[in-house]
Amino acid sequence: MTERLEFELHNRQQAWLAVKGQLFPFLANVLQGGGRWVLTVTRRKRTQPQNRRYWGQGVLAQVAAQAVLPGGKQFSAENWHEFFKRMFIGIEELPNGEVIGKSSTKLTTAEFSEFCAKVEAYAATELGVTFYDLEGQ
Repeated sequence: MTERLEFELHNRQQAWLAVKGQLFPFLANVLQGGGRWVLTVTRRKRTQPQNRRYWGQGVLAQVAAQAVLPGGKQFSAENWHEFFKRMFIGIEELPNGEVIGKSSTKLTTAEFSEFCAKVEAYAATELGVTFYDLEGQ
């Protein structure tokens, strides 16, 4: 017996077909065995293509390669990511009083898209970064 069922819902019609065709049969089968089950419906977190576009050779790599601050300073993709999280997502305080950027891993696909758009706009306008071939990422 399968212990887990997961499927994506895209619109009302597709959702109804998935509920009738997959969820109802699954529940009919597993509930015969007793026990308690939990049904959770959540928004999808950021996708693999979004992640590749942002990390990979995409946004952060191009910012790290092109952005030069006064004094000739350049920073790694990881440092830029921390900077952008603090700027556009917010901060969390650590027990010692230091702060870090809030995690981007909990963002939904829509929230991550908005975050990436803000990062790209800032990098282009404030840092002079020109992005190349982001759609191929």
